[in-house]
Amino acid sequence: MRKLILLCLLGLIGLNLKAQVIDEIVAVVADKIILRSDIEIAYEQASREIGVSHDSIKCMILEQKLIENLLIIKAQVDSLPISEERVDAELEERIRYFAQQYGGEKALEEIYGKSISEIKETNRERIRNNQMASAMMSKITSNVKVTPTDIKTFYNEIPKDSLPYYSAEVEIAQIIIEPKISKEAKQAALEKITELRRRILEDGDKFSTLALIYSDDKSSAIKGGELGYFGRGMMVPEFEGAAFRLKPDSISKVIETKYGYHIIQVIQRKGDEVNARHILIMPKIYSTDIEIARNTMDSIIQLVKMDSMKFEDAAKKFSSDENTKNSGGFIGSGGLGNTHIPVDELSKELNINLQLVEVGQITEPELILLPGPDQKKAWRIFYLKSETPPHRANLKDDYLKLQAMAFEKKQQQTKLKWMDRNRKQFYIQVNGPYVNCEQIKPWIQNK
Repeated sequence: MRKLILLCLLGLIGLNLKAQVIDEIVAVVADKIILRSDIEIAYEQASREIGVSHDSIKCMILEQKLIENLLIIKAQVDSLPISEERVDAELEERIRYFAQQYGGEKALEEIYGKSISEIKETNRERIRNNQMASAMMSKITSNVKVTPTDIKTFYNEIPKDSLPYYSAEVEIAQIIIEPKISKEAKQAALEKITELRRRILEDGDKFSTLALIYSDDKSSAIKGGELGYFGRGMMVPEFEGAAFRLKPDSISKVIETKYGYHIIQVIQRKGDEVNARHILIMPKIYSTDIEIARNTMDSIIQLVKMDSMKFEDAAKKFSSDENTKNSGGFIGSGGLGNTHIPVDELSKELNINLQLVEVGQITEPELILLPGPDQKKAWRIFYLKSETPPHRANLKDDYLKLQAMAFEKKQQQTKLKWMDRNRKQFYIQVNGPYVNCEQIKPWIQNK
């Protein structure tokens, strides 16, 4: 069962289920066939995920596979370019992900019953087909746009009592300022890691003992600095490059990453994976650094209050938070620039902060601990741009939401028109009980 779940999750594998079902061809699109086992595998996974078992799910799965095959065939006819480098990259990414989930490449090979190279070769065509289908779909919808007239028409076509009802919403943005590490702190950290390296190489101190005592990576320090097996792409580039160049039992030079200074000792290598231990020394943040960051935040607040800079522009320029700075600091911003977020989706902490300010105001700076094992401190402020009470959708307050809905509808209409036009160009056959599926009938009528 574990193997079956893994293969379904990979979304790559055509499993041989002949021991469980009598396989047969249930549909054909041009020269591409869809097997009963293809439907059964997807059905089992879908039933597990949504907790519902019903034959209508099989109908939906078959329709999706018919669409995928039609997209692939049309992509081949149109000679859409597919980069083999992209195919290789996606294969590597999927293999890396599942190897990490199941304890390394060796464990994945045991579950799969094949070597990593054989797994890749088995699934290369499927990945390529997926990318072809995706490229074709992108081509179909690339010119879809909605105008203000389209949005107004879409809104007016919705019966008033069927308009979406939105709970209270807010637009809230943040700026986070992390204290900068001083040159003195960096130099002190570098000297400390250099001395630890000297003690290992010259005094014969055990790497694992020093890691336990001194390393700032506490999750690995308790294991003598051991990280376990990891493959390429799983560590920051500087660390990974050094680790994969080392021979077993050798000690790296001092490596600087965004986390601080490291020394690395490789324990063992297995194929494309390496097991290593490390010692991390992080430059310290001193109270003076925190005070300097507070002064910086106060200056930013003053700029905004004096109308010398909009809050959104200040967030883009100064904020340390990579998740929100590019959107002007807005939290929970959705598609097409929608920056509203339902109040009932806000955290308790955020709700408390909002109660302290009126619309258009900025909260007082607060010193917080950032997520992550290193527990960095930073200053944070919030800006409440707007509040919207519970209401039925309207063009004034919900224009961006209606724009997204109109765009999605137009995209769907474009896809349906394309499918209706193109499936008539190819031989399509559906067998067995699936001919009675309502969503399948358009695929086999007038053939």
